[in-house]
Amino acid sequence: MILIYAYIEKYKNYEHQEVTFDTSYSVRFDNGILQVTYNAPPVYQSLYHAGKPDNLHILVGKTGSGKTNLLQLIGAKKDSRTDRRWSGEPDSYFLLYRISATEFFLEICNVDIRQFPNEPIRKDTTMPKSVRENAARMDTINTVRFTISQALAVGESTSNFSIIQEYGRKPMVTERVRDFTAIINCYDIHSFIKPPYEDEKETYDDFRNDWIGRMVVPYHRTSLWKLCDYIRDYIASVESGSLKREVSFVLSTHNFADNYPIKLSNAVEEDYWTFFSLERDQHIASLDEDAAARLKKRKKQVEKLIQLSKKELFIHDLWTDYAMYLRKWVAKIQNFNAEETIPEDRLDYSGEYDVYQEFIDYYAEKEYKEDIDPTMLPDGIPMSIVKRCTWLAEYIDRVDSGNSHGVLWQIIDDIKDIGSILRKLDDKYFTIDTCAIPVVDMVLPKYSELFGDLFERMEQYVPDDAGIFTERLLPYSFTHLSTGEFQYAKVLGGLDQNLTIAHSDHSRLDKIILLDEPEAYMHPELARQFIKRMYDIVGKHKNQGTVQIIIGTHSPFVVSDVCADNITRLTIDSESGNAVVLHGSEKEYFGANLYTIFADGFFLDYTIGEYSRYWLQDNLNHVRELERKEALTEEECRYIETLKMFVTHIGDPLIRRAFEVCLENIGGSL
Repeated sequence: MILIYAYIEKYKNYEHQEVTFDTSYSVRFDNGILQVTYNAPPVYQSLYHAGKPDNLHILVGKTGSGKTNLLQLIGAKKDSRTDRRWSGEPDSYFLLYRISATEFFLEICNVDIRQFPNEPIRKDTTMPKSVRENAARMDTINTVRFTISQALAVGESTSNFSIIQEYGRKPMVTERVRDFTAIINCYDIHSFIKPPYEDEKETYDDFRNDWIGRMVVPYHRTSLWKLCDYIRDYIASVESGSLKREVSFVLSTHNFADNYPIKLSNAVEEDYWTFFSLERDQHIASLDEDAAARLKKRKKQVEKLIQLSKKELFIHDLWTDYAMYLRKWVAKIQNFNAEETIPEDRLDYSGEYDVYQEFIDYYAEKEYKEDIDPTMLPDGIPMSIVKRCTWLAEYIDRVDSGNSHGVLWQIIDDIKDIGSILRKLDDKYFTIDTCAIPVVDMVLPKYSELFGDLFERMEQYVPDDAGIFTERLLPYSFTHLSTGEFQYAKVLGGLDQNLTIAHSDHSRLDKIILLDEPEAYMHPELARQFIKRMYDIVGKHKNQGTVQIIIGTHSPFVVSDVCADNITRLTIDSESGNAVVLHGSEKEYFGANLYTIFADGFFLDYTIGEYSRYWLQDNLNHVRELERKEALTEEECRYIETLKMFVTHIGDPLIRRAFEVCLENIGGSL
């Protein structure tokens, strides 16, 4: 299934515009009549399209011309069309898709197409006004699946269509469009002042209506396994010996507690000591009396600092970070519940508790057998840090919902799974406060399944309603990886991931993938390679349904890999400020010089920097004035001699030659 045409009567900065996405068809919409014409595909298409998506289309143009708006018009879920988020602006448009040579599909929003008249709008005056407006809006949004009697010959047109019922009366098709087609909207959430969609995990809720199901998949939602796949793919291409070959996936013990701005009492904080702090105290003990006192008080723990492996120290401190964060949340809760206060009387705690018991407790799962009283806090009670986390979670759950085994208690189980997986890694990856695994090691036979499990646990996490762990359950980072390289891996990994998605009940799932500025943040060399790498990925999935890709871009490198008839140029009307759609170009883009693409595709007035343009123009005008003078002043002569030395630094050979000719003419009169 391919999107072939969009008619936009009104949508944001579009007014009375048409966009053709598949040049095999010409579509005309005039006086409410829809007409479709079949064009002869270019003779070179089979050669040029080798390894390509079934259809690739590029949107280029001036900044602010509406590339992102157009992608959002195509990619928005149905709910956002019926419940618009901008301030009541009227919108009306339709999208036309080709299913086969004889079958088509329309998504219509507030447009009258005579061949497919709308049902009368409901006018029940007994409804409240807001409900009546929503009902009227719903009546203007509909879909139509239709056929033509036979495939069109080249140059043949038709406006005679027969409706196929997908919903309602029989006969109905056996497979609905929503069951074999998905539109996948990909974008960078950080490119927006206010992102157009909520940053939530995709729940596939849009596949229950009569429109094509839409998925919102921002680039940062690329799975960790795919992300690491494409980081490995990238670093394999860099020169040997480069630090890029050593990119590592990094976890830290400093994730939540230090960033939560609540101060606990010193007595309470004693329960949440870390091996990292003990090691730090060892370094400064000779200069700091407080550090020396802490070491003396925690003699047993200091001994364990030497005896335990770095991995065990890391896991203890990771749990402590979670535990202290939860304890700070308890303090916040108590600020809103004055009747609950931190107990003043602490149990006598000498600090002699054997910390290695923490690990024994966990692996024997004693915490499930030990009594926990969720009506009180574990302050001052010697126990494993794992049990302390469980106790705090049950305490918070009880305060929140009355059920001590609620969401937070379940999250602690997820953290236990993560801790168990980390414990299976080699000690060499750990320091006292970091776990750093080279991405190339993840695919070793003994680790590939392990990291699959770890990433699955990390990515299955859904933020809790209370907002305690709001984004990630286990934050991560990468070493030796730039922002552009990270973007490169996210976008390509996400593309591969999206092409892998299959409908649960069908082997075929056609995909229309929208990529909004995928090259953002990338180095020009990575942007230059992007289309080629994209083709390689699409080629791996060619037998899993049709693939159409629509890209909005600011990169001339992306544009130089496609032919002009695969490009829509967008500019801005100087009077109305609305978008103006220009189809194709008189200039050829495939393999074109970047200067040509900048000027034609991006509507640049000039292809050099603005400061250098002004400087060159002013000085060339001045030199030409001097060229006409019979004699120069001493100051003008010094200027000419200085300019002769500078001219060699002018990059454009034609501009440089213009200066040289003028200077040669002046030289003869000096």
